[in-house]
Amino acid sequence: MNIKRYVAPTVPEAMEQIKRELGRDALILSQRSIRKKGLPGLFAKPMMEVVAAYETPAEPVSTDKNPLPKLRGVQSGAYGAPSRSAETPARNTELSVTADRALEALDRLSSSAYTPPAGGKPGGPPLTAPITASQAYAKASQPFAAQPAKTDDGFRPLDVPEAPRERVINRQPEARDSQLSALENKIDELSSSLSSLAGTIRHSHDARAYSPDIDALLLSLLENETHEEFAHKLAREVSDIVKKQQADPNEVMEQLLRQYIGQAEPIKLKRFKRTVVLLIGPTGVGKTTTLAKLAAIYSINHHAKVGVITTDTYRIAAVEQLKTYAQILEIPLTIVYAPEEIADALREHEDKDIVFVDTAGKSPSDRSHEEEVKDLIRHSDCDEVHLVLSATTSFTGLLNILNAYSFLSDFKLIITKLDETPTWGTLLNARFLSDKPISYTAIGQNVPDDIEVADVRKIVARLMTRDP
Repeated sequence: MNIKRYVAPTVPEAMEQIKRELGRDALILSQRSIRKKGLPGLFAKPMMEVVAAYETPAEPVSTDKNPLPKLRGVQSGAYGAPSRSAETPARNTELSVTADRALEALDRLSSSAYTPPAGGKPGGPPLTAPITASQAYAKASQPFAAQPAKTDDGFRPLDVPEAPRERVINRQPEARDSQLSALENKIDELSSSLSSLAGTIRHSHDARAYSPDIDALLLSLLENETHEEFAHKLAREVSDIVKKQQADPNEVMEQLLRQYIGQAEPIKLKRFKRTVVLLIGPTGVGKTTTLAKLAAIYSINHHAKVGVITTDTYRIAAVEQLKTYAQILEIPLTIVYAPEEIADALREHEDKDIVFVDTAGKSPSDRSHEEEVKDLIRHSDCDEVHLVLSATTSFTGLLNILNAYSFLSDFKLIITKLDETPTWGTLLNARFLSDKPISYTAIGQNVPDDIEVADVRKIVARLMTRDP
């Protein structure tokens, strides 16, 4: 497909040139307002640049009155812009655009659709809307036409602008500029719709590589917001095993998920020695509430002597919140204002079986927080570090957080707020990105009930469930 650029005083004049030189099958890709070179900015005459794509150089087209079948809802000119001529009314022309031609043009302009990188490494963009192969194939085989509403299968309707019905004669420059601006916005929306549909079609082509059973399992992972790269990695492995061993796809997927998630690794108490546990993580993930739950469990259920230290003096209500929990549980609490003070605080809890250390939540972009955590680990000589993450965190946010704490070599994951999201893909995403074990999952705010050692079977069952 070839691309050609036209510059004219107005869009209708550029369209007339395109029709004469390229024919009626030319595809309009974009248009923008530019200024003629050689003149000062304020006096430069505005011009319209229109970019058109065509298959092969076409012969000049005669203006006969036998037009090809029209695409409903699309008029002549720049998607509905009226002609400047007051003598000849604007005529409707056809815009026949198929999915293949749209994809080809988009490939030449930009690679907007995502293709998972080789090697199984993370870092791709957000997922495209999950659909079945048959739905995507049926959509791709039809011309792009205006659709009344967004469908349940994930396709975004193509927003084709309606053409004005009246003829415009002797419009004022302000009105013409306003009309062109509105037209540019409509074209931008149309381009965005084409890009979205192109990505969806390509995703459906990948899905058609699997059997219907594996495709259903893949969609279950995607609907749980498992990252697309990880979901396809699992689907490919299941497909290979099923082909070689003639095994049941559901059983294979279940076993693979259990292997990738791994066994839960809760806190391990040492015999005849105190255990120091440090809780870290960004703001708003529920570290203080999680600490109170764990302290209550080890105090009440395990009959251990528990101590609590907090270094979170940044948040106004953090200390008061922890004081309240400590008073209810009858657990001693020590407040630390600097990392080097934690060694003295630990001496106050020498007789304890386990000591929990609460830390302040900071933004992943706060580099000073890294040094503070390193100092706390060094001065406390802690036995375990648990990174607290929220299940409501997006994939990009999760990636940023794990990158911010990449200076840690040994830690475990606590996933909170599973009650605030219907999708559990964050657990699998966190395991793929960090390769660290999950220790606990928290569902709710009740202390100490709404926390448990990570149940791998429950997580796998949830990830394999459609429409969670």
